[in-house]
Amino acid sequence: TIVGYLLDLYSGQELSVVSTLNPQTKYGADVISRINFAGREEDGLAKLHDAVLGAINKLIGKAVDKAGLSRRQIYAVSIAANTSMNHLFMGINPRNIAVSPYVAAVNEPLAISAVELQIDINPAGEIFVLPNIAGFVGADTTAVLIATGMNNSEGVKLVIDIGTNGEVVLGSGDRMVACSAAAGPAFEGAQISSGMRGAAGAIDHVQLGDKYGYSVIGGVSPLGICGSALIDTVAGLLELGIINMRGKILPYEQLTNAAARAYKDHLVECEGEAAFLLVDAAKTGHGRSIMITQNDIRELQLAKGAIAAGVMVLMETCGIEVNDIKEVQLAGAFGNYLKPHSACVVGLIPRELESKIKMVGNAAGTGSKLALLLASEYRRAAEIAKSVEFVELGSYPEFNSIFARCTYLK
Repeated sequence: TIVGYLLDLYSGQELSVVSTLNPQTKYGADVISRINFAGREEDGLAKLHDAVLGAINKLIGKAVDKAGLSRRQIYAVSIAANTSMNHLFMGINPRNIAVSPYVAAVNEPLAISAVELQIDINPAGEIFVLPNIAGFVGADTTAVLIATGMNNSEGVKLVIDIGTNGEVVLGSGDRMVACSAAAGPAFEGAQISSGMRGAAGAIDHVQLGDKYGYSVIGGVSPLGICGSALIDTVAGLLELGIINMRGKILPYEQLTNAAARAYKDHLVECEGEAAFLLVDAAKTGHGRSIMITQNDIRELQLAKGAIAAGVMVLMETCGIEVNDIKEVQLAGAFGNYLKPHSACVVGLIPRELESKIKMVGNAAGTGSKLALLLASEYRRAAEIAKSVEFVELGSYPEFNSIFARCTYLK
């Protein structure tokens, strides 16, 4: 998704908000596939570059129309994007990001003429591109750190932006370390049998226990399940004892919990594998059952295992214990939907930290707005990006065994 905020540079007032799905998805659903497309296809880089410029120019048009203004009244744009999107926006080939040692072509902040970048605002306007931290920890993470103030914090904070690439930052004003965890698309509903994005018709929360229930975005008949509901379901199944710590759905005969045995009719089969029925076909918006399959649980284990392993590696790197962490900040749209209890039950976040979890929303957007409104924050972005230590998980000693342990549901 690309999100834009129109601001009054004098008052700081937010005049309008616009968003759109990234049109680059037709060339690749994730950054790696887009990087490959840019290098493999003739004019691949130009197509990706033109797609994002076209989307941003359309968003600018929508934003000014909403506010009753004109493009010529816009004199500055700030951009906070992941490292790959940062490069594609500027028309720079991101190929080196995808190969060891995963180095970005550009890390420093840049101020570029709007005319040069073909951004349709006032011809005298400038585009301020926030700095990247590393190959897979981009300017969006820099913006998150601006918004959360970790670099000025006396206590240790843990910031997690959960997505296909989960960015994790741990630290305080004394030291900050970061990593990128390749979680895959499960949290966004992809590669899940009934998965979908968090849009109208998506089940976003599930309640299991003495009572069964679920909520649907938009209040319509359910069409599928998004990542937050997947985590809720797996957490509930684990607490009931319907699945074990390895993620296996147990047969009804092996269930000992009376509350679990009440879900007998929900234990079904899908293509020869055990599954848990969430919504019968008669109650869905498309006439097909919505369920969680054994493979869906495996996908979640891999995704949450990557994030949890990243957290463990950063803790080891800093030499701190779980109880040293004073606050956990979940950034991004997914973080806003996530139930802290469910996240801790499945082991995405250490259980001891449940009471310390805080949702900070689109912190990347907030940081980008601050960098646009205040020159001091734009300068601070450069200081933050330089000061963060990057840890490459793939080359970290014993990472594979740490990751394997973190895939268990504890």
